[in-house]
Amino acid sequence: MDYKPYSMEWSRKRYLAEAIQKYFDTDASLDVVLDDIVNVLEENVEHHKSRAERFQEVLNGLKSLPY
Repeated sequence: MDYKPYSMEWSRKRYLAEAIQKYFDTDASLDVVLDDIVNVLEENVEHHKSRAERFQEVLNGLKSLPY
């Protein structure tokens, strides 16, 4: 898919292509590629869980305030 040059989508695709190319350039094994992808996704899950917990704490605090 072609995106408008320098758009957010174009930049995202370019960075992804560069990252994939680095795996090929270094002859990384499939296991390394897959482990890295899983690791990045797991880190994102943990980050978003942490944020959701903080939002829930704020929400609970707001709900406990007297009206």
